[in-house]
Amino acid sequence: MDPFASVSPLSDLSVKVPLGLQEKGNDVRCLMPKYGFISERKYILREVIRLREILFDFDGVDYECSAKSAFLPKSRLQVYFLENEDVFGDLNNLLYKAKNGRFLNDNDKRFATYCLAAIKMLPNLFWYPNVIICSGWTSALIPMLVKILAKDDKDLAKIKTVYIASSLNEDIIFNPEHLGFNEGTFSPLKSLNLNQIGCLYADKTIIVNGAEKVSPKLKKLKVFKDAKNCSVVDLDYGDNTDYAPLLDAIELGIKKI
Repeated sequence: MDPFASVSPLSDLSVKVPLGLQEKGNDVRCLMPKYGFISERKYILREVIRLREILFDFDGVDYECSAKSAFLPKSRLQVYFLENEDVFGDLNNLLYKAKNGRFLNDNDKRFATYCLAAIKMLPNLFWYPNVIICSGWTSALIPMLVKILAKDDKDLAKIKTVYIASSLNEDIIFNPEHLGFNEGTFSPLKSLNLNQIGCLYADKTIIVNGAEKVSPKLKKLKVFKDAKNCSVVDLDYGDNTDYAPLLDAIELGIKKI
């Protein structure tokens, strides 16, 4: 999210979409990782007592993290910052790439932790959203994890998910062994990239075309035979991008699910 971290047009989309939904009267809250370079003093990150210690386990793996809260500058949009120094603290401002431009080989592990924590922190918040909107591959595992965890949690069972795909993300392959998960739990998915998994499990998928026409390539993938409620939005990214078509698609999609 701009200005906290900005490496692509998604940093602007991740601001304008929640602001637009908030302006329509929705209770909107955002979550992003607390990267080490984000200044707590500059952005006035505050400790939240009930988020000081978020402990959970999944598929035999124990996790520990915390979260702080701030408002997006010049707004009343609440943003939570997920903290885990070992997972997010050492990243440079390219976030998921090395300085030579190559994708980091542990991106799937890093953002699987983020996706799990996004769901597992909800009881700490005493707040369950009606819809979780997942912006891009870094949050692509959330739709799948919601469905898995909802089997034992009636509050999660009420949540619907919208996945916004804006790239092919062929470099980010899901490897359950790499994550420490039991391979048998996810064996049908181990050859898919995170973007495909998000499209496969979300209740609504929205493909965003920018300068790169993503939709024709994605729709050729076998996974789209099972994708639900898939629609395409064209955006002309620039200094004054009009996100109204995407907001309309999100609102229409939510009504259908």
